Amino acid sequence: MVKEIVRYPQTPSLEFAANVRAFNDELFELIQDIKDTIEANEVNALAAFQIGSPYNVIVLKEGESYIELINARVIKREGTIEAVERTAYFAGLSAKTKRYDKITVMYEDREGTQQFLNAAGELSVTIQRKLDYSFGSNFRVRLDDKERELFDAKLEFGTDAITDNGCPTVFKRDRILHTFKYTFIAGIVGLFISFFLSGEALNILKMLENYTMIFMLVLLVSYFFYAQYEGRQYKNCSSCQIGNIVGVSAISLVKLLLLFVLNYFLLW
Repeated sequence: MVKEIVRYPQTPSLEFAANVRAFNDELFELIQDIKDTIEANEVNALAAFQIGSPYNVIVLKEGESYIELINARVIKREGTIEAVERTAYFAGLSAKTKRYDKITVMYEDREGTQQFLNAAGELSVTIQRKLDYSFGSNFRVRLDDKERELFDAKLEFGTDAITDNGCPTVFKRDRILHTFKYTFIAGIVGLFISFFLSGEALNILKMLENYTMIFMLVLLVSYFFYAQYEGRQYKNCSSCQIGNIVGVSAISLVKLLLLFVLNYFLLW
């Protein structure tokens, strides 16, 4: 049966998972529920804790097969690896962590027989992340101070697009403003030229002026929405950016209206 995955800001009901003592139908049903939930949510692994179960059970999907880890413990660690981790608990968000590159896991299978698993690389990272859940934690506690601050910003704004907490002085959205500025100047120049034209040439200029104003409107709308998207990437200056975006958009709108009024009285 597909279960609901516990997601942030929900927290599991217990502080750590209990060891499985009875290897019976109840355990097999739990394992099947985890597998069904993995398939339904298209994830590669889940700990029982992530679907609200109090037991230390982890299921990993590799290709078309599954690895079932019951009462798992890491008994050997070797090397370190930096990984970009994602998890269903923090849906849509990622963070850079440092994990053990190679681990040896002692666990029990569904028959209660003790087994050992050597894991390296991505599999090692995945097992360690699921064990964090089994012991009442998550990958946030593995982050260094800088990465944790960045990840908390992602949590606050609900987006993985944040890449820095600083506030830059130059933004990509400025390119839209530059294009708007030059288009506005072109519109003013066109009005000036209209005094020296007549007939078909004047009609062509009127058409170009109309296209110019439409293009400026598209630029203004694009700027307003893209600027907000870009601003969410920088936590420390988000509040001042909102005022700046609104102010710049208002000034640009006044310029567009000015060009429209001039066209109305001078050309139309």
